[in-house]
Amino acid sequence: MAGTGRLTAAFGVADPIVAGSGSTAVSSAGSRAADVEFRILGSVQVLYRDRPLPLPAGRGRALLAVLLLRANQVVTVRELADCLWEGPRPVHQRAAVQTHVGRLRRALGEESIGLLVHTTSTGYVIHVEPDQLDLIRFRRLTEDAGQVADRAEQIVLLERALALWRDEPLADVRLLRDAFPQLVEERLHAVERLMDARMRLGQHAQVVAQLTSLSREHPLRERFWAQLMLALYRCDRQADALQAYQTISRRLADELGLDPGNELRELHRSILCRSVSLG
Repeated sequence: MAGTGRLTAAFGVADPIVAGSGSTAVSSAGSRAADVEFRILGSVQVLYRDRPLPLPAGRGRALLAVLLLRANQVVTVRELADCLWEGPRPVHQRAAVQTHVGRLRRALGEESIGLLVHTTSTGYVIHVEPDQLDLIRFRRLTEDAGQVADRAEQIVLLERALALWRDEPLADVRLLRDAFPQLVEERLHAVERLMDARMRLGQHAQVVAQLTSLSREHPLRERFWAQLMLALYRCDRQADALQAYQTISRRLADELGLDPGNELRELHRSILCRSVSLG
């Protein structure tokens, strides 16, 4: 799916842009569109006043997902076709995409919410406000967490961001599997930051169980193992910390033919000599 790969490189969600010729249509949708929430951090959902709207299945749902991944940016007809058809494309590609857009608009409500999906000279764009899309909210919260010095406030912001995740992203859109790795990586990085913030507040004992679970779910992710080792050591469990190092070392060797990275090796040496730098 080469086209999906091209989209994957630009899956960042932009801030809302000022609408062009469609701005009147957006405003005419009234308060109804303002009551809409879009979700892609799990199954694809559109909520109106907290109630889910029925969405088209298959390509119609994938079309909405692609537009939301590129919210407030124009997605060309060619890019949409690359994502919607894995094999041979329709002879009349633009007309086929247009048909799916029409079905999506009707599902959302042609006279109101559907007007958020705009036609441009080259493709389509969906206009959303920052608080209407869970992915934008997640990224804003994690960005805000990086700008505050207070650890307790960081924890609150990161926990709010992670609470937006309901399941695997785009869980019901098979055509966009290539988008998963970047989104999942963003979530895991936020989890790592949360674990760091909690340990800096001295919550080592409280995070051991969660880090143990995370290292099992992601057995080759060295950062989780390093955090687990440090949390165990600070709980006066040096032997368990060293055992964790042996476990990840074996897994890396057996599955990837690699030695642990610098962070794990340095941490292992520090634990062996009970370095004061470990706190």
